[in-house]
Amino acid sequence: MSPMDINTNTYHTVPMVTDSQKKATYASLTFNTGSSNQHIQDPVLGGRLDMHRAYQFDRFQAYFGCGLSLGNYHVEEAYHFSNDYYNRANDTVYHYQEADRFYGIYGLNGGVNVVIPFGNGKGEWRAIGLETSFQKEFGDFIHYRKGIPDSAFDILATYDQAFTLGGMTEIVGRTRYGTEFGYKIAVGTIIFSKGNYRGRENYDRPFYFYNTLHVTKKKVTGFLQLNAGVHAVSFQFGVNYNLSKK
Repeated sequence: MSPMDINTNTYHTVPMVTDSQKKATYASLTFNTGSSNQHIQDPVLGGRLDMHRAYQFDRFQAYFGCGLSLGNYHVEEAYHFSNDYYNRANDTVYHYQEADRFYGIYGLNGGVNVVIPFGNGKGEWRAIGLETSFQKEFGDFIHYRKGIPDSAFDILATYDQAFTLGGMTEIVGRTRYGTEFGYKIAVGTIIFSKGNYRGRENYDRPFYFYNTLHVTKKKVTGFLQLNAGVHAVSFQFGVNYNLSKK
C-alpha cells in the first residue's frame, strides 16, 4: 500500500464565526506513526510540514495550503506465493528481505465548510464539508513498489501521484476562558490513474477515515488524529500555529 492513502491529510485550523479575525495563515508540524500492508505488520513513521491560509465568510469557511511529508516505511521479511492457487506445484515463491524504505510526499490541499452557529454564541457545527488534495510521492519506497512483480501480491499500489476527495463534519465549542475544542470526522477516497492499483482493482480500493480531537488556545492548536484505511492504520499528533496578527 502507499503511504499517501491515510497520512497526508492533517487537521487544518479555521477561524470560528464569532472570531474577530476572519482570515489567518497557519504553519503546521505533524508526526505520524502506524502500520500497513498484510496483517498491518509493516511499521510506518513520518513527519509533515504544512502551511495553509484559512477564511471565514459568515456561514462559510475555506482553506487552502501545501505540505511536505518525509518518513520511513519498514518492510518486514516475507514470503509470498504467486496467484496460481489451483496448481501449487507451479507456484513461484517470492522472498522479500526486511528493509527500511524512505518516502517523501508533497502536494496541495483545500476544503470548504457550511457552518451553523450555536444559538448561545459559544460554538458552531461545521455541518457539511468537502476536502480535497493532490499528492506526489518520491523516494525509495515508490521505486521498490514499482519493481515488484504483479503476481507477488494480491494488492500492489504503484501510483506515485493521487487525488483525495472526501466529506467531513465537525463540532467546535469555546469555553468562557477563550479555549476552543472540537471533534471532526472525515471519510474519503483516493483517486489515481487506471492500472496503478494491481490485483483487486474492483474492491478493496483505498479510502481514509479520520477521527480528530483538537484544542486551540490563543494562537496554538494541538490535535490528535486516528487514521484508518485499507490494510492501514496510523496515529497523528501535531500543532498548528497562527502566524497572522489580529
